[in-house]
Amino acid sequence: MKGTAMPLQQVWGNGLTQLVIPVYQRNYAWKIENCNQLFADLEKLKDSQRSHHFFGSIVTSPAGSSRDLLIIDGQQRLTTTSLLMLAAIKAVRDGKMECVQKGLLEQTTETMLTAKYAAHPTYKFKLLPIEQDRLAYERLFTFDAEQFISSSKVTQNFNCFYEKLTTAPQPFTFDELYNVVDRLQVICIDLDNDDDPQLIFESLNSTGLALEEADKIRNYLLMSLAPAQQEECFKEYWHKIQTATNGSPTMFLRDYITISDNLLRPIKLNGLYFHWKKYMAQEGRDRITELSSMLDYVRYYQMINTAQISLLQDDQWVKNDRLSKKMAQLRNLETDVINVFLISFIKYAIENQFSENEIWKVLDLVEGYLARRIICSMSSNSLTQTFCALHRDVLRSVSDYEKAGKQLSLPYHEILAYHILRREGNFRIPRDEMFSEAILSRNVYQMPKAAQHFLFERLENFNHTEFIDVKKHMMNGEATIEHIMPQTLTPIWRKELGDDAETIHAQYLHTFANLTLTGVNSELSNNPFNDKKNGKMMNGQFINGYQGSIYRLTQELVAYDEWNLNSLQHRANKIKSKLLSLYPLPASAFKPLPKPQEEVSLDQEDFNPTNRGLIGYRLLGEEHMQTYWVDMLIGVVKELYRRYPDALEAAAQKDVWVHRVMKEDEKRYHKIGEGFYLWKNANNRNKLTILRYLFDELEIAYGELVLYIEPVAPAPADSPNGSEQ
Repeated sequence: MKGTAMPLQQVWGNGLTQLVIPVYQRNYAWKIENCNQLFADLEKLKDSQRSHHFFGSIVTSPAGSSRDLLIIDGQQRLTTTSLLMLAAIKAVRDGKMECVQKGLLEQTTETMLTAKYAAHPTYKFKLLPIEQDRLAYERLFTFDAEQFISSSKVTQNFNCFYEKLTTAPQPFTFDELYNVVDRLQVICIDLDNDDDPQLIFESLNSTGLALEEADKIRNYLLMSLAPAQQEECFKEYWHKIQTATNGSPTMFLRDYITISDNLLRPIKLNGLYFHWKKYMAQEGRDRITELSSMLDYVRYYQMINTAQISLLQDDQWVKNDRLSKKMAQLRNLETDVINVFLISFIKYAIENQFSENEIWKVLDLVEGYLARRIICSMSSNSLTQTFCALHRDVLRSVSDYEKAGKQLSLPYHEILAYHILRREGNFRIPRDEMFSEAILSRNVYQMPKAAQHFLFERLENFNHTEFIDVKKHMMNGEATIEHIMPQTLTPIWRKELGDDAETIHAQYLHTFANLTLTGVNSELSNNPFNDKKNGKMMNGQFINGYQGSIYRLTQELVAYDEWNLNSLQHRANKIKSKLLSLYPLPASAFKPLPKPQEEVSLDQEDFNPTNRGLIGYRLLGEEHMQTYWVDMLIGVVKELYRRYPDALEAAAQKDVWVHRVMKEDEKRYHKIGEGFYLWKNANNRNKLTILRYLFDELEIAYGELVLYIEPVAPAPADSPNGSEQ
């Protein structure tokens, strides 16, 4: 590696060398404000006495065996200055900019913009952008605006410079612009064949380059490959992944690695790249194999994200309208906590040729699980780890039967229902009593917008074949949620509600019973019920009431002669019946096989480990054979540290059971990581206490650790340890 300070124009080299932007680099991304800043800097430089202006660094690497150079860092600056000079040449050609020195246009074209002797058979431009930018860049050399690709940032920034150069008073002649660009100086770092471009890239990125996590992962996967392989893998895999994710693969990559690395919850986005590096280092994973796997999974991610579910029929992908509609209902919730489950399930279902009806039942179960919790005011975010585990739980149950040589004739959705029903605490599905009560009392008006869109769409379209897109109407302002009984009681409304008006108002105001959909919220909001129902002339214009509404939820109100306690109770019970019908409590005939040994979950807090021998344990779905309690404790904490190092290190700062420094002799501690120590000198009951503490800190359900145990004879009285090992 060698670094040299030089004028930017010297970087462009000669007519033989092309500057190649590798396929793993992101698209050209400078914004108009970046171009404005560069132009302002050049204007200041023109009027100053400074001999040069520092313009950053350019990092190049040999492009295989050719004489071309790969641009590891600096493509944005190189592309932008070439666009500036191209815009200036067009300005001169159009007679809108003066060029005094004869031959300067040709000299600029030959030294900065073209490589007439380049090895590339057809592309003879100095800069070789990535494929998405290349055509737009090439079209600029026609200098014919009708051929330009206006949607490209390349073209937009070219046009920005052209406008600045040709607007009076003109800031530069061509000669002045050439001279001031010649005063831009860079540090050019040339890598040798022995240098590692990936390490250089990481070092540069750590100084604050604004790269997405997906950009870093793409570079990591492609950078170490030979140039020809990079091109092939980019086209065959990465470009398709990027297209399937609408140009934003980061969230897909998070879900993919959560599935592939069997994580209990998705990695935080700011740590995604570094987790990918650790993941790829495990077992020496092959980059091309991983790209192929990602391309397989992204098909299902795209189906879910776009709510366009397709099934294979005679080796052809055919969109399924019923499943797509069900997925669209789920997407209305605008939650990504279910993505890991949905990707895993849809892939598994299609590969195993599940029927449309079976897939629908599974999606309906998921919807019911979420809907019941939303109405009962239970957070969906707490279900992240549940949905990361559900598919794995179902497959483990199937595997248990297979290993035992027993037939399991129940479908997937029945086993899934069992695993949903067995969850307790913060992860439970509300039972009917709790659900029914919440329907009657829930403050629906102050729910998150996504939940309102979801629930009112389901209620509006309940048992109707003609679909009304409530979410779309609410998003674009065609529909709003209206209070039937207004938020502020008027004398007329107090009279209508009767002697207990205040109590009725407080109890029912924001509930399902008193809310409906309308597009005339502001006009009739405080009017008497009959005016709202039948409509009213206001300011010479008739305002439609409920009877003129397109929404069935609102049309139903026409059947009421008055709006009082009886009306509210009647409508509340109607909506309760609809929601209980939409989201019945699931049932399951599945029964797990009895285990050959006793199983104890960490959530069984009354379990006494005294005189109980350990056979093994299951952590996050993975089996481990271990007969020593202390080794189980260490093994569990090490695995948690491997998966969630930041969270465990944060827990160590609290100095409870895990510590940054050892407080006593090292025999009482076990080193889990650098500067991270676990207190191990605890009896078996306290070992479980330690684990519950750490599971709480990491927000992991206790049920994700299951111990396999057997009774043992009591330890001799003179034994200091007994079964505490």
